[in-house]
Amino acid sequence: MKKILAFSGSNHSQSIHNNLVRSLAAKVTQNEVTIIDLKDFDMPMYGIDEESQGIPTKAFELRQIMNEHDALVIASPEHNGSMPAFLKNVIDWLSRAAKPGQPFFGDSKKPVLLVSTSPGPNGGATNLKTMTDLMPWWGGDVKATFSLGSYQEKFSDGDFDVATQAELDALMASFEKAL
Repeated sequence: MKKILAFSGSNHSQSIHNNLVRSLAAKVTQNEVTIIDLKDFDMPMYGIDEESQGIPTKAFELRQIMNEHDALVIASPEHNGSMPAFLKNVIDWLSRAAKPGQPFFGDSKKPVLLVSTSPGPNGGATNLKTMTDLMPWWGGDVKATFSLGSYQEKFSDGDFDVATQAELDALMASFEKAL
């Protein structure tokens, strides 16, 4: 049994990406899944001046948690075609908490599922392309990406519609098989 770590790259308390992460985690059948909230790993905005004061303990804690898991599910919002500053800041600190030459997301290439959603039809697909390109450098091996557009039309009463549920079921089954 593999251990999957799932989180949203959003710092919004009512993030639609949190709903997507929870829905995907609930579909894991063959492995163990842990959901974390990146807001629990408070770190200042990265900069050389900040780093000269020391790397935040929370960066090392988060890196250790990632090391303890075999795979990642990352739900990233798209802000102006890119990842949100909040997620980029976490990644920047993870890079500083890693030893030179080590990947940010753990000690080896981690299987990664990248997902995004948005109220618009694009569903964060532009950011997913960029993150897919960067992921090998960070230590991730992207097994699949999934972009869910028109979120408000597909999520109501605390769950996704039947068609979206079927897509998410197939996505998680495929990801688990790839582990």
